[in-house]
Amino acid sequence: MLEFTKMQGAGNDFIVFDGMARTLPEYGLLARAVCSRRFGIGADGILVARASDDADLAMVYYNADGSRAAMCGNGMRCFAKFARENGLTAKNVFTVETPDGVKKVRTAVSGEGVVTRVTVDMGRPVFLPYELPVLLPGERIADRPLEAAGRRLRVTCVRVGVPHTVIFVPALSRAEVETVGPAVERHPAFPSGTNVDFVEVTGRDRLKIATWERGAGHTLACGTGCCAAAVAARTGGRVIGDRVRLDTEGGPLQVGFLPDGSVRLTGGAETICTGVLSPGLLCRRPRP
Repeated sequence: MLEFTKMQGAGNDFIVFDGMARTLPEYGLLARAVCSRRFGIGADGILVARASDDADLAMVYYNADGSRAAMCGNGMRCFAKFARENGLTAKNVFTVETPDGVKKVRTAVSGEGVVTRVTVDMGRPVFLPYELPVLLPGERIADRPLEAAGRRLRVTCVRVGVPHTVIFVPALSRAEVETVGPAVERHPAFPSGTNVDFVEVTGRDRLKIATWERGAGHTLACGTGCCAAAVAARTGGRVIGDRVRLDTEGGPLQVGFLPDGSVRLTGGAETICTGVLSPGLLCRRPRP
C-alpha cells in the first residue's frame, strides 16, 4: 500500500509521501500520475520526505508535469507541518535539505500538537543573470523590456530557490496570466524556463500577486514567487519596510527582510486528507 497525504498552502496543493518509511516509484512518474486533476488525486506537485546527512530531513519536490524543482516555498511549509505532525521530527525548529541548500523552518504548534503556522528561511535572492539563468545583458535584469505574446513587457528577474520573472501590472488579469505567462515561461531568453509573477502594488507594504509556474501552470499561490515579487518591489522602491504582505489567489502570505539580505516566508498550511493509492494508478499512461 502506498499511503499519501494531500495538503495545501495558500491554495498551492501537494501530495506528500514518506520516502523514509517505504520505497517509492520513480518520482517523475509518480508526480504525473497522482497530480492529474481528472485521472489522479490532483495537485500542483509532490513532496517526498527523505533522510539527510546534512540536515534533520530532506525534501524532494516534483512539479505536476514530472519535472524536478530545487525549492518550493508553499511546499516547504506543508512539508514542515507533515514532518512535525507525523513524528519525522520532534523539533519545532529544524533544518531541511533541498537542492537549493539547507533551509531552516520554524513551526508554531498548538497545545494539541497541530502546526498552525510555518516560517521558512528562504536565503538570499540571486540577481546575476548567469545564475538564474537569463540570456539578457547586464549585471541585473530590473525593469528591462522583453517582447512576448505580442506584448512589450517590463520584467525583473530574480532567483529565490528557482528562477522568477516579475512583471508589475496596474491591475491583475487572469487572462493575462494564462496568455502571457506561458509565453514568458518558454521565451528563448530563459533557457531553463522561468516562473512568471504578475504583481499589482496595493500599498506601501502590500502586493497582490498571481503566478504562472514553470511545470505547473497557473497556481493559486507560489511561495518562492511571493519572495521574488517582494524583493523586486522593495529593490525597485515600490514598497518600504521590513515586511510585505502578499495577497495571493489562495490567501495571504508574508515576506520578511533580514539585515543580511536574506528573506523569510511565513504562512499557514493545511492537511486536506490522507489515503491509499490504488495499485493500478501507476500502471496507467500519465494523462493531463
